[in-house]
Amino acid sequence: MKLKHDPFPLIFAQGDEATKLACLEFFGLKDSPQAQAYLLELIKQQRADGTFPSGLDPEHWGMRETARNTLLMLKVGTPPQGANVASAVRFILNHQNADGGWCENRALDIPPHMTELSTERSITWLTADVVELLRQVGMADHPATQSALAWLRGMQNRHGGWYTYSGAIGEREGTPGDPDSSAQITFLMGEIYGKDDPAYLKGRALFERNLDECLQDVARGYRIRFRDGQREEADGYIRDAYSLTHLFLSWLLDPPRRLQSGYDASDPRAKRILEALADIQLADGGWRPFWIQESTPIYTALAVKVLVLSGMLRWEDLQADVEAYARRGSGASP
Repeated sequence: MKLKHDPFPLIFAQGDEATKLACLEFFGLKDSPQAQAYLLELIKQQRADGTFPSGLDPEHWGMRETARNTLLMLKVGTPPQGANVASAVRFILNHQNADGGWCENRALDIPPHMTELSTERSITWLTADVVELLRQVGMADHPATQSALAWLRGMQNRHGGWYTYSGAIGEREGTPGDPDSSAQITFLMGEIYGKDDPAYLKGRALFERNLDECLQDVARGYRIRFRDGQREEADGYIRDAYSLTHLFLSWLLDPPRRLQSGYDASDPRAKRILEALADIQLADGGWRPFWIQESTPIYTALAVKVLVLSGMLRWEDLQADVEAYARRGSGASP
């Protein structure tokens, strides 16, 4: 498979430091001068208390940004014991909720459409991100990690899935759970507790159903809303990158456990979904999620990563292009 358009001008011209750094790391260029420059710019954003500014309001810290940027720093070789990582981890530990999970900064005003976030209730996928971070810095057995895992296991619903938080819209509407949060947590449970773990087995059964439903949506060109059975047209959902990536990777640094578990180009269902993902690439080289009308660097980088890790695209065919952009440090054509 070959992409219809070059995705890298958009990523490197419009992406923030974290997105561009994650892209360079994926293509084996984390030690390049440009990657180091992006890392330095990222570190400059870190506040004195170890946090990173929220994408919703840079005047306040964001728990999502702090956890994920710290994971990115680790990914590119920042030492766990160094001040940048250690201060972020210390802050995160000090803000764990009593139930064992983590929520977003209570000072933030969450827009109504951002139903994946809560400033009052612990968030499942965010807590899973923090568990990833704590495990990577050698704190897998820390009481905070074990408390978080116990809370996550207790949040699994009868369908085998997870809602984004207790009382989230999906729970109120009676859905089986948030598909990407459920996939992320299911395969985390399988890695920690083994493939015979009841939580993993229930979650994987739901993942299979979600994959089958996504394939049906691709074949139809539209999806059926769970809450009322109404048809949602292709331009709103099936032609967006979120619908076609979230079962494989929940975010740019999500460990590729699902792809490594056989849900790649060798699976006919996954292959058809990924062919649809490649097909919806826009003329500017990018991809967009359904809630935005134009390409975004994050979803463009995510789509490329999913297509490469699944075996739909060859890493070697793209690496030289990425290296050329890295040498220039801009979105100019190589």
